[in-house]
Amino acid sequence: MKKFRMGIIGCGGISASHIRGIMESPDLEIGALCDILPEKLEEKKALCGADADMCYDDYIKMMESGKIDALSICTPNNKHYQMAMDAVERGIPFAVEKPVCMTEAEAAVLLDATEKKKLAHMVCFSYRFVAAARYARDLVLNGDLGKIYHINGEYYQAWGLPDARSGSAAPLVWRFVKEVAASGALGDLGCHMLDLCRFITGREFTSVMADMDTFIHERKLPGSDEVGTVDVDDYINIVGQMDGQLAANVAISRYAYSRGNYQRVEVYGDRGALRYNLESRGTLEINIGNEPMRNGRIWVEVPIPPKYNITQMQSFADILNGRGDGLAASLVDGRAVQRVLDSSVLSAEKGIRIKI
Repeated sequence: MKKFRMGIIGCGGISASHIRGIMESPDLEIGALCDILPEKLEEKKALCGADADMCYDDYIKMMESGKIDALSICTPNNKHYQMAMDAVERGIPFAVEKPVCMTEAEAAVLLDATEKKKLAHMVCFSYRFVAAARYARDLVLNGDLGKIYHINGEYYQAWGLPDARSGSAAPLVWRFVKEVAASGALGDLGCHMLDLCRFITGREFTSVMADMDTFIHERKLPGSDEVGTVDVDDYINIVGQMDGQLAANVAISRYAYSRGNYQRVEVYGDRGALRYNLESRGTLEINIGNEPMRNGRIWVEVPIPPKYNITQMQSFADILNGRGDGLAASLVDGRAVQRVLDSSVLSAEKGIRIKI
């Protein structure tokens, strides 16, 4: 198999997981890094041991340097579309962070352009690579739970809360700014949970009714005592329906005390149920198929077969080498999730159910 040189655009926090994944893959290596902030560039240069001539402050120059074969786009949300389109124009395969674009309209254009070029790509819905989630998907799609009636998803973090000791809140980073992020907890965390619901069930959302709001409306600008306005959501609750009259409830918040990166998905059918849970590790509990378990309300944590273990960047390498397993998210998935994001915002603004 070919070994691909990866270029990283954006050296913020999420790029570290991309870089580590690239370094762990036998099919990938770091070709170049790009960021407009010298301190971030230097930080990731040290992480991967890159040379000075591998570092750029202009992503177009990096794309045209001849030093890369594929890209990881790890920038804030408002940059994804143009950077991915520039990659498509140059025939460079790419993995792009989520949400894929600011709107479904952008996602549709990007999808069309990428498909016309038949360009390998991936959208980084990273929880598709949690082994417990993959096992849950197989149990659902293989019919082990019977006819599915409910899926409930929660994704909670705590970092939006004021500090318990000082009382100070996190500064006005880009995730709190609509012009850059498009939405708040919805786009940051909600897009993952919406994709997990689609991934585990193999179904699409057909309608949503959403409630969203902001708890803290002003935050200090980074490194300053001046304040700016928060104009995105801090939480969102979605009551929805998926194909086949599957009832879906999704709850998202960055204000869940003590939670680090907590996810929980429950699926209920007429012959069984499962609980996927993620915080420190991914676990899967089931109650399937016999009277003692059903009537005794007995839930059992099951071991995850090794075949479900795969990392995000190795999955991208497999896609580049034409041997992907078909379970990584594509721009088709990115657009589908973006449609639900846009519909959820519209529902919350208008106070009505939106058909998708």
